This record gives sequence, C-alpha cells and structure tokens, in this order.
Amino acid sequence: MVRIVAIVGIMLCAAAAEAQTSAERAACRPDVFRLCSAEQIALAAMGDRSGIYACFREHRRDLSRACDRVLKAHGL
Repeated sequence: MVRIVAIVGIMLCAAAAEAQTSAERAACRPDVFRLCSAEQIALAAMGDRSGIYACFREHRRDLSRACDRVLKAHGL
C-alpha cells in the first residue's frame, strides 16, 4: 500500500512540475516562502519538489486563491 501511494505521489509531482508555466510558478512562489520550510525550499531548488507539494497539501486552506487555482488546474 505504501509503495502504491509513493508511486502515485511521484507521478502527481512529475506531472505538475512538467506542466508549470512561469505564471503558475509566480502564482505559487509567495505561498512557498510563506508556508514551506527552508528545507523544503532548498530541496525544491535542487529539483526535488515533493516537499513543496507536501507543504501545499498540509496548508491547502492557507494557500492564496491564485496558487489554489493552479493546483486545481493540475488536478492537485
């Protein structure tokens, strides 16, 4: 079960990362710095965005409207 959840999570993260436009990144950037940990941000800077997506899931109610729309547009 854990393996399936991990695989689905990786697929979602990969799909969202590929589909990002500069406008979408700009919509969520303030939320990243406001809500996510320094470690999650550092890992994202090195290409591992899984922590950012975990942060967004944890703080879904705190996301800006613009970032929430971006995530919804990508099925997250």
